[in-house]
Formats: sequence, structure tokens, C-alpha cells
Amino acid sequence: MASQDHVGLLSDSNGCWDLVCLAEKQLEHPPTPRVVPMTPSQNDRYERSMLVTPQYLTVRRGVYTAAPLARCVSAWMTSGGWAKEVNPEGSPYYVNKESRIVTDTPMENETSLQFWIERIAAHVKELDMDLPEDYEIYISPDSTGYICRYYLVDHIICSVFWLEDIDSCTNELDLFPACSQEHLSYLLQEQYWRHCEFFPHHPVRMTLRCELKQVFNQARTDLLTSSLSTFPYGVTDCEQFLSILENDTEDNQYSNWTAARLWATIARHRYNTFHGEDYARISRDQRRYDKPAPQRSGAMEIGTVLLFNMSVRRAEELNQLFIDDIAFGMHWRDFAVASLKEWHDTSLLVRQHRIIANAVSALRPTNFVSASFGSVSAILALGGLAASALLSQRYAGADKFSAAAAADHLALLEHPTLGYGPISMAYCMPRGLVFWSIIFLAGHLLSTFVTLQGIIVQAPAMLMAIAFLAAMFKTDRILRNGHNV
Repeated sequence: MASQDHVGLLSDSNGCWDLVCLAEKQLEHPPTPRVVPMTPSQNDRYERSMLVTPQYLTVRRGVYTAAPLARCVSAWMTSGGWAKEVNPEGSPYYVNKESRIVTDTPMENETSLQFWIERIAAHVKELDMDLPEDYEIYISPDSTGYICRYYLVDHIICSVFWLEDIDSCTNELDLFPACSQEHLSYLLQEQYWRHCEFFPHHPVRMTLRCELKQVFNQARTDLLTSSLSTFPYGVTDCEQFLSILENDTEDNQYSNWTAARLWATIARHRYNTFHGEDYARISRDQRRYDKPAPQRSGAMEIGTVLLFNMSVRRAEELNQLFIDDIAFGMHWRDFAVASLKEWHDTSLLVRQHRIIANAVSALRPTNFVSASFGSVSAILALGGLAASALLSQRYAGADKFSAAAAADHLALLEHPTLGYGPISMAYCMPRGLVFWSIIFLAGHLLSTFVTLQGIIVQAPAMLMAIAFLAAMFKTDRILRNGHNV
């Protein structure tokens, strides 16, 4: 995701960036300044709404050459030990190595930043708290000047922490529930790597870079030898990432950003699979959370029969795609491709159906019974065509959904009590209607060419045809469910 911020005449749509100290606020009852915990994922860098007004500027002679830039280091370094850095995505941020502070608040607010830095330092001293050997503090004062959001990162153990006890249930930190302290640590590691992705000035240790390559190598082997791997990427993705990591040999912001983004995904993957726990999820079809079985209404039972039980299999496929509310992008895309192909093939089947029906009507006049069968067949075929067209239109582009988009969509589709039963019936509606139209087309053909006397004469052949159809249905059930049917 890329922000459209530009260097130039910036204005904040939420108000002025000017932050002044409380002493300068002429209010009768000013609020008490508060330092509030946050997580790196709550950084609004991708949601900031800023507008720019480009102007024609004068290019001063000799400015954009090496000599004046070397003499004017202050153009890139602000006062007070602040150094300007630029994220590979293009957004600027500022680092104060002496104070171990990083912020993406513009330096026009340096006075306010210093106020909050001193306040946090005084709080640390008051707590008599030993900080890690290699730590960093992120601060983000809000536009009111009374609240400063913060977090600390430990570069040694790759985690975030705060200066107070955090109840993840009551604090608005967007942290998920955890089953143990080790399980929680992967959430904190994910937040750490998000920080390193947003502010990639700190080098990623070589041991972590090597481990990241080993993770993708092992995952590639797992994906090649198992269809139920829990790894969030596919074989092709792993090979591409390995190629990138092999070429990232220099220690710079670009390689740090790449490693941080991939490590954040790995940390979330380890949280989702309970990595290191006795109940680790090592197969994609393993459930770890208790969830009531979906109910089935009488209408659904009737609909399932009318749809030749196709909706049961489709509901199971949807359940497998979203076990424990976890979706895998590659598996959703395979499902979407298969569904789109099925709806497209249904449309082709309808066209062939109409060709046959029209040919029969042209060859021989129809009686009342034949015409009735033909009309119902045509209505059902057109219904199947309309349903397949609607679903194809609705799911155009679904084969490109990311894992997050697939998870959001699957959560939206699931009924609170009936599960994926209703939507699975909708998915199977085009093919079910076409199958019924074929049955009525068969009635249309029989009633057109076969008289009552002919039915008596051809009864043996018709019985053989019925037996053949029964054998086909039995074979289909065996292929779907095995011999225990």
C-alpha cells in the first residue's frame, strides 16, 4: 500500500499540525497531558489525507550539485540531533539517535516533540525501570497537544513493549487474544517488524536474514510435498522471495524493509498456527477453536435435495477455506477460479440445451404435454443462465483476492446459525436449474416422439435407460463419498 504524500506545501485535512505546549494554551481548564500506548499497526501512515498545491519554483544556480549539498548538511539534518530518513515507500521520518526516539511527526513541531520526550524520560526515571540495551521509542503527538501515543521496541529480542501493564482486552491496541505468553509473543514480534518496516533505519541482524531464508526454503519443501501446508504463501511465491533475499546482500533501508515485511507475515503465521505449543496447527484442516456446528432448516433440506446434494459439498469447501477464521489467499483463488469456470460452463450448457430444444421443435410439431415440458425446461434453463451471469458478474476479480480480502468476504458470507448453507445453495443454483431443465427437456423429447402405444412397446428400453441413469448416480456417489454410501 502506498501513500500519496508529497514533499511540498502540505496541509492536514484534520487540522493544523502546529502543536504548542500546554503553558501556551489559554484555556481555563486545560486537560492533563497524557502518554497513551499504541501499536505500530495503529500508525495511520496509509490513511493520512493530505492535499498539495504544486507551484512553479525557481531553480537557483548551483543548488542541485554535490558541492552545495555537502556544505548544507542542515538541509537533511534538523537541529537537536534529529536526522531525516526516508522510507523506501517514500514517506519521511525522523530519528534522534541520542534520545533513541523515532517519529513521523513533521519537524515543525520540534518544540512539542521535545516536551513529550522530556515527559517520557521523567516517567522512565520515576519508574526506575531498566530499559534494554538496544531499544527505541516511537512517539506521535496528536493535533490537540494533550495526548502523545507511544511504544518502545527491543531490537535484541524483536518485540514491542510499554512503560505500563497492558490489558489487551480493555486497551485499544488491536491485539488478538492469546493462549499463552509464548503465543502472545508472536503478536508482539509482528508489531516489532511492522515498526521496522515503517522505519527501516535499524539494521536487521544477519542471523535473522539467514533464518528468514531457511523459513522459506522449508516452506517450499512442505508445499511441494503436502496439500495441507499451513504456510501463507505458495511455491512460486516462496521461490520469488528466496530470489529477492539472495540478492539483498547489502545492509541498507531497502533490504531492511524487505526483511521486516516478510518477518511480520511469518510472525503472524506462527501466531495463527500456535507455533511451539503442544496443540500447534501443523495441518490446514485442523481446528483449534470450538465452534458450534451449523444448523439446517427444513427449507435448506428441501433445497439440498432439489439441488442434487451439490450444496453440501460446496458448503464443506467453504468451511475448509475458513477454518478458525483463517483464510489462505492461494486456496481461495483456486476455489474462485473453479467456481467461475463452473458458472461459465453452465452458460455453455444452456446454449447447447436451447439448440437441441429448437431443433426438436422444428422437426416435429409438439402436443400439449410436450409443449408444457418444453416451456418449463426453457424457463429453468434461462433461470440457470441468469443465475450464472449474476454470480459471474458478482465474483469478477475474486480470483485475485488477497488473503485478507478473502477472509473478510468469507466472514461476510457465513450465516450466524446456518453457516455456509445458504450461500452454497446460491452458488449451486445455476447448475441445479440447468440439470432440472435437462430433465424436463428429456420429458419434452419423449412426449414429442413417443406415443402411448410407443411407450408400451419401448418399455424395456426405457427401463434399461432408467437403470443406466441409476447406475450413473450410484457411481457419482461412490466417487464423491467412497463405498460407505
